[in-house]
Amino acid sequence: MPGSALNDLREELELTEGANAVQTLQQFGYRAGVGLVRTLGLECTEPDELRDVIKQIWSETGLGRLEVDLITENEMVISFVESMEAEGGHSCDFTRGYLTGIVSSLTKRRFDSKEVSCMADGAHRCVHVLTPSSSFPDAKPQIAYKPDSKHVLVEGNSYMLEMDDTAQAFEIFLEQVSHGRPGMIIAREYPEKVKKKYGIDNIPFLWLSFEREKKYTREPTNIPLIYSEIKNFLDSSERGVVLISGLEYLINQNNFVKVLKFVQLLNENVSITDSILLLPVSSEALNQREVKLLERELKMV
Repeated sequence: MPGSALNDLREELELTEGANAVQTLQQFGYRAGVGLVRTLGLECTEPDELRDVIKQIWSETGLGRLEVDLITENEMVISFVESMEAEGGHSCDFTRGYLTGIVSSLTKRRFDSKEVSCMADGAHRCVHVLTPSSSFPDAKPQIAYKPDSKHVLVEGNSYMLEMDDTAQAFEIFLEQVSHGRPGMIIAREYPEKVKKKYGIDNIPFLWLSFEREKKYTREPTNIPLIYSEIKNFLDSSERGVVLISGLEYLINQNNFVKVLKFVQLLNENVSITDSILLLPVSSEALNQREVKLLERELKMV
């Protein structure tokens, strides 16, 4: 991406997203990195091979000059002696996301990244540390809870579940995961309580909260980031299933029109990837018009 275009994108996001601009820019970079590797049809896991491939791919991006300082199974350290973003006086947010998307896509393993030093702050180099994501574990899902119910859900569809208690929605989700589908949870419920209740582990779980101390939290007002996280999961998973528990909370923190557009975009992605989306909704928390608009987009269980 040309430097002027990247600067323009940052300015637009700062105007429209405010404090969320940095996260959105990083997530956009991540999606761009994943898309680039997918287009090139590359994959590698050996450290020496990975080092060479990263340097080769990055040389074509025009975002700066890269050096791979360290590659191990659980840590990568990558530095830049030139950075287009840092030269403009900004932290390397798009660069960090782009780099993480490239590495995650090459290794088929989700990574998180942190810029530990930046030339924009006076450092001699921009240094990025990548580690395996704690929010998106690559180990096989574990489920102690065994649902008795059997629901027939059709791939490529999004389902609305009208209920006041989300327990049944979690049961349907776990039923699908127990049949071999990769799963992802986005919920208002506190992750540790849900994991303990159902005996689940190694399932990506994002918490809708303003709590900034937890890596797995996503602010409910940052709809673009939440959408990107789900889209990345659907694109990288075969026949995945996503549960969003807390749609009413998203509507309260944003507005119904914005959340409806979010649901419509997810519905399109679910159709393309042969995935399944589960949306438990309390009809009493919404007005009749809002329920009818959701029913137009979603199938009923």
